[in-house]
Amino acid sequence: MPVYPKHDDTVCGSCVHFRRHYINCSSEFYPLSVGHCVCLRPKDREEGSTCPSWKPREQK
Repeated sequence: MPVYPKHDDTVCGSCVHFRRHYINCSSEFYPLSVGHCVCLRPKDREEGSTCPSWKPREQK
């Protein structure tokens, strides 16, 4: 499994509302830098973009 970089910035990639998109290639899934925001209504977002509805993701 690939190691994902930790984001401490207030960008969409580190938001609780961000859902990352993946691509299936040769029976393996690879993460993309794009996804969508599920806050209020679905919106296309890039990992590095910012949004007024940003909330931090819970740390495990």
